[in-house]
Amino acid sequence: MANSAVSPSTAPQASSGTRKGRKRRDDRQLGRLIAAVVALVLLVAFVLDNSRTVTVGFVFFSTRISLIWVLLIAAFLGAAVDRLIILLARRRRKRTAGSRVR
Repeated sequence: MANSAVSPSTAPQASSGTRKGRKRRDDRQLGRLIAAVVALVLLVAFVLDNSRTVTVGFVFFSTRISLIWVLLIAAFLGAAVDRLIILLARRRRKRTAGSRVR
């Protein structure tokens, strides 16, 4: 009878607190979505404005490629590195939190 330990008077308070937390989370997600859309629009405008062909030098070779592709590849690699850093930080936090508990 673990459920009988919670009194009915505390149940509505817990759900209202959850709603406030959910509202804040929804606001943050909306803010992130708006920022991502603005960044995407700026990226597209920047790419369309820089459509000429350029020489790109790599470590062992160089090639001529449209600047649009250079910008898109750089944006993709930047987003991938960002996600990787976030995942590594979460993993590190979990690992340190797990060692503190013990």
